[in-house]
Amino acid sequence: MTDLNVQFVCPDCDHSFSLSTQEILESDTLSCPSCGCPLSEDELKHLKIAINYSQEKNTH
Repeated sequence: MTDLNVQFVCPDCDHSFSLSTQEILESDTLSCPSCGCPLSEDELKHLKIAINYSQEKNTH
């Protein structure tokens, strides 16, 4: 499967940035590169579950 990019928009400063799915899966935390606003642990956990599910679905 081709590595995809996930687009984020910071709720604090409206900075737009993207990360590859591989970068997300390898990260323990995610935060805005402009202001440092963090993504919650629960949001990151659920995002990783969705990425893993999508990757598994595409390999079967």
